Amino acid sequence: MSQSVHGHNVLNMLLAENASYTLVSLKQAVVAEYGEDVRFYTCSQQDLTFEALLAFLLDRQKVVQDGETIAANRERMCSH
Repeated sequence: MSQSVHGHNVLNMLLAENASYTLVSLKQAVVAEYGEDVRFYTCSQQDLTFEALLAFLLDRQKVVQDGETIAANRERMCSH
């Protein structure tokens, strides 16, 4: 059975001090922390793969991509 983790945990990884991630390194960090089979949920979505969560966060501009680098967008994050 896969672990279910809130998407905010990934945002918090991006917000961590001195954190600098590419798409590849972020996925590696998520797999190292939660395992290969992790699924994510948000306030409105359930059972998301890492790729689906990332697409969701990019679409809602909660994360931004600049070339290979990905970062959390503090202005678009909810506060719960």
